[in-house]
Amino acid sequence: MSGDETTEVESEDETTRTDTTVKTETETETETEPETTLDIEAAAEQEASIEALQNTVEEQGDRIEELEDLVLDLSARVASGDATGVCPDCHGPVIKSNPFFRSAKIKCSDCGRVFHEY
Repeated sequence: MSGDETTEVESEDETTRTDTTVKTETETETETEPETTLDIEAAAEQEASIEALQNTVEEQGDRIEELEDLVLDLSARVASGDATGVCPDCHGPVIKSNPFFRSAKIKCSDCGRVFHEY
């Protein structure tokens, strides 16, 4: 065997390594593309879920305001029936006051907020 035969084997090994390296790089690029697509789809799904949650929060906020108004109305009705309601601001007693020369009022005795005037 001469030194040339060893060189041919070494060059075949180098060629094989180069081919393998090129294939590996191509496979890596191919594998990366679907991951990018999945990330875009996941981002779109996340945006859709964020919008759905924001809509739910807005609906719940509207419902909370409606319920607060109903509690206020109920408290005023209770106070109107000569009972004591509860002020939503300071949680003080809401009562109906009947002054002799002025109109009757439903108001909080602690903070003075007037809920209804007859």
